[in-house]
Amino acid sequence: METSEIQKFNMKNFLSAKTSMIAAASVAVVGAGTLIASNVVADSGEIVSGVRVDGRPLSGLNQSSAEKVFNDIGAAKIHNLTFTYNGETFQITPEEINWKPQTAKATQEAMSYGRGGTTLGNLRDQFNCMTGGRDVKLTAEYDAALLTEKLKGIAAHVHKDPVNAVCSLGNGDVIEKTPGVIGKELNVDKLAESLKDPLSNLTLSKDAIALEPDDIMPFITTEDIENIDSILGSYSTYYSPGDRGYNIWLASESISHKIVKPSWIFSFNDTVGPRTWSAGYRMAGVIIDGRPDTDYGGGVCQVSSTLYNAVLYAGLTPTERTPHYFQSTYVAPGRDATVADGQLDFKFRNDLPHNVYLLAYAGGSTLSVYVLGTKADLGGAEVSLETDGSSMSPSLYRVYYNGNDVVKSEYLHTDSYQPPKPRREQD
Repeated sequence: METSEIQKFNMKNFLSAKTSMIAAASVAVVGAGTLIASNVVADSGEIVSGVRVDGRPLSGLNQSSAEKVFNDIGAAKIHNLTFTYNGETFQITPEEINWKPQTAKATQEAMSYGRGGTTLGNLRDQFNCMTGGRDVKLTAEYDAALLTEKLKGIAAHVHKDPVNAVCSLGNGDVIEKTPGVIGKELNVDKLAESLKDPLSNLTLSKDAIALEPDDIMPFITTEDIENIDSILGSYSTYYSPGDRGYNIWLASESISHKIVKPSWIFSFNDTVGPRTWSAGYRMAGVIIDGRPDTDYGGGVCQVSSTLYNAVLYAGLTPTERTPHYFQSTYVAPGRDATVADGQLDFKFRNDLPHNVYLLAYAGGSTLSVYVLGTKADLGGAEVSLETDGSSMSPSLYRVYYNGNDVVKSEYLHTDSYQPPKPRREQD
């Protein structure tokens, strides 16, 4: 009885073990077959199942067939770059910027899936491709430097310089105004950067790109002169034609059509610039160390002095002014303003509520400077310049009148002139 039970038990274990061995052997056979199949696929030279581009299957294609597919897709996505602005059309061809699809790179990527690794790794990659799919992204390359150069050429056509608003005097000293013009400038770097992604990823639309250049505001806008309605102050002096007269004309051109906004300080030297031969100035009479002499720019002090008088009549505030060593012949004592490159400047500040605009005219033998502004800023007062003291030591006052009544009186300065020193003997 015992022997029989033991025999039955051993037989049961034997049958169970045999079954397990058969199952294991079957799995081994199937696994070996799968691994062999994986190696066959990897060595076939064809793209594995599930790989695609733009939804188009690539499985079973060899390298040359895959390259043709990528070339066809790329050719359909490579096209002229078209831009439009203000009724004009500009184009850049793919050849001009070397824009082309990276076919070889995409083909290599497609061929790499399911191969190149271990047998087990290849099997896993092939299975993932087959069950989940694998997308190959076709990209492109282009020459960014060439694109920038082409865009610069387009920008040159689009560019428009701004034009300042202008005030001028018509017949009867009527103020005439010309509106300013807003300029246009295409930001090439910004445009090139916006094209980088669509060019590289072949997503650039064939539709024309509407260019949007930036506005360039003029220095003097139409709004800057809208409140100018009168001549606040003006002054004229006289000169003889010649090299000195030419210098006066050149400097007057530099200060004309300038705007001075509230709280701004106007610098004569900064505005006119150095009085040198290279700037067009000629040799003419000047004062150097208290002596009559000649140098480039002689006569320019007459422009600064004429401007000084117009500024005073306009109710503006001088902040830097120096008299000549000896009296000038073109303005009354105490009303001159000498200037010298890098040494002496004439400056004034606009303390009025609105902008003022400078005009200067030099022609024939007359120099006239006008300060245009808003009449209400002077409150209806008339400005008078009054001198006290001797011609060698004059004191200057600015007096505001309302009719015969003095509204305000300002002491400006007291000058002290010296007799001119004799000219130096020439070598």
